[in-house]
Amino acid sequence: MSSRAVKRLLKESGYDDLAETAAMVESRANAPNEDGASSEDQTESKQQNMFDLLMGDNDAGRDSSSSEEERDEQSVAENKSKTLETGNKKNIATVGGSKGRRAANSAGKRRGPASKKGQQQQQQRGKGKQKTVDDLEMRELQKHLDEMHELAEQDDASSNKDDASTVTEQQRMGRELLAADVKSLDAEAEIRRLFGSAAVANDNNVRIGGRKVPRHMLPKRLTLTRPKLTWPPIQHAPGVSVEAIDVSKADAATCNIVQADITGGRWFAVEHSERFRAVQVEFLEAVVRNDADAIAAIVYQHPYHVDALLQLSEIIKQTGGDFGEAGALVERALYAFEQGFTPRFSVTSGVARVDFRRIESRGLFLALFRHMQFLARRGCWRTAFEVNKVLLSLDPAQDPYGALITLDFHALKAAQYEYVERFADQWAWAPVQMMPGWSFSRALAAFMLERRKQKRAPQQQQQQQQQQQAHDQPSMEYLVDAILTFPTAVPALWDKASIDVDARVAGHPYFDDPHIKSSDDDPAMTHMQLLVRLFVERSGALYRVPEVTQWLQEGLRRALARIEGCSDGSAVFAARKRRVQSAMCSYVVPENVSRHVLVADMDALKAGLPEHIRSAESYAFDPMPPIDNIDPYSEFVGGMMHPAHLMMPGAFVDAAAAAEGDDVGGGDGNVLQRLLGLIRGRLGDVDLGDPGTSDDEEYDSIGDNSDSDDKDGGRSGSGDRETPSAGGGNEV
Repeated sequence: MSSRAVKRLLKESGYDDLAETAAMVESRANAPNEDGASSEDQTESKQQNMFDLLMGDNDAGRDSSSSEEERDEQSVAENKSKTLETGNKKNIATVGGSKGRRAANSAGKRRGPASKKGQQQQQQRGKGKQKTVDDLEMRELQKHLDEMHELAEQDDASSNKDDASTVTEQQRMGRELLAADVKSLDAEAEIRRLFGSAAVANDNNVRIGGRKVPRHMLPKRLTLTRPKLTWPPIQHAPGVSVEAIDVSKADAATCNIVQADITGGRWFAVEHSERFRAVQVEFLEAVVRNDADAIAAIVYQHPYHVDALLQLSEIIKQTGGDFGEAGALVERALYAFEQGFTPRFSVTSGVARVDFRRIESRGLFLALFRHMQFLARRGCWRTAFEVNKVLLSLDPAQDPYGALITLDFHALKAAQYEYVERFADQWAWAPVQMMPGWSFSRALAAFMLERRKQKRAPQQQQQQQQQQQAHDQPSMEYLVDAILTFPTAVPALWDKASIDVDARVAGHPYFDDPHIKSSDDDPAMTHMQLLVRLFVERSGALYRVPEVTQWLQEGLRRALARIEGCSDGSAVFAARKRRVQSAMCSYVVPENVSRHVLVADMDALKAGLPEHIRSAESYAFDPMPPIDNIDPYSEFVGGMMHPAHLMMPGAFVDAAAAAEGDDVGGGDGNVLQRLLGLIRGRLGDVDLGDPGTSDDEEYDSIGDNSDSDDKDGGRSGSGDRETPSAGGGNEV
């Protein structure tokens, strides 16, 4: 491949900076040597080298017309020197090849038929030389790119070394807990490991024109996604790029967020290109008109427009379409985001942070959350667990999508029991001890580790351990602690796990919540109720294993003994229960918990959100914007949107409003066109040129149990900008 072809390919792929780098490398390769030789010697050497590349070293077949060949040879050298002086970026061998062929043809005509054989040999040698030069240029280009990556890595290493002196022990442990394993982010590899290569044979055996595509020609996997051959080719850059936030140029609010970050991360923001913003106008117009077909047409014309992909995926899911197709759209959106990742933005390092306030950045959070959901549907629990860590690492202090609520569940499904224990002990950026899910998950993780240790021990030791486990089992202490701290979770968890609850629990006042208002008119739930329901709906099937069921019953019996005063420490646990209830049993639901419920595909829980959240509207591609929302489109969308306009598949609307059957297609078209013209004027006039796993299946081991989110799509209310945040965003 010639350098001209390389540069054209890079520009067509949207890598203009790499094309400039290729041109710079070529100019360096063509620059004169600085070895002290005279200009005449250099000119003579270049002429000879150029002629050698074109005609080879064969001197046979020369006749009395050598003087004319020398003149042709000199003209070729002069043309090449002029090309270098004017800064022409054409390939040396390609330019010289066309001139040399004309010179050889003219010389061959003068020499006559006797020299045709020699001419053919010379042309063949010239082609070989040209290929050698192209290969050399590609090697130099690759070498230069490697040098650039090495410099970037050195800069990162130096910055990490500088940060190492200021990073606290708490931040270091947090980064280790958030760091993701790149190898475990490959869902295809996990499916192959679990079910064999036949499970992914259809994806690998891609045929084009009746011929099988070799494996080495398949698209290479990126960090988060593996592109498919069936995806549309990328004609130009998707238009989303991740750039580091420059504190010196940022506004005061952004500077305060970066400087007050207790996690010690590096902050980035997603930016839209002019082309993307122009397409975004068409996309918003389609959403305003409730035109799902127009959204599909935008995806067809612009196959890597991330917001349209996320919206269309939700439309397909909520209208009963193919979940595999919906998941592929989300994965394609994530792939488009990855095209804009810079070397400094490493989503697996646990250090990269993204400003959630900006609407351009929020699509990345939603794409990761949706991708995690579809991975869980496919049974790729380890991959979903790693994606969950990536989502939490983007903003661990605020946790805008409540990734902490699902992290313990995915860790248990992936059999990462040590991680659950370590996270519960070391995580300091959110009170996980105040979350019912994490309290019960830590106890279950300890129990599974004890089972694993017992299975590896000899038979005699197993009998001794079984005799002692009723007294000194650490997991039992964790379980009793969880029951006494979150007693309202016991009836719901026992019912979900199909366990008969002790009769003393039903009427015992310790298991009642006095803060709950029993009213049929208002189905709203408290913060604690929502967390308990989220935990039970996801993790309930994990406790259906017979051994785990027996363990739960024993833990409840011990907890009742302590409550009734038969054991010391009952007063301590009663005080802890009152403290937790006073903090969590409130109808003021944090913003991140409400947003998590909206996107969790649990329709029954959406009815438990506060009424002002249920009645509010927002887009499916941007559910419940934050209070401090930064949206360059907000003034235009706010002027155009009518509550009825959001009543379309893929948009969150109030179920009661949807049941009334309000008109969804109203609006003055002329006013709409004027507003769209205003948007275009403000944004710039740019020329727009899988197999699933059922949640009801039960398995013998906890690592294979599957009870994820409810799969039924639906419409619900979305966020209200007056929703209070919970102490930094993740005080769940």
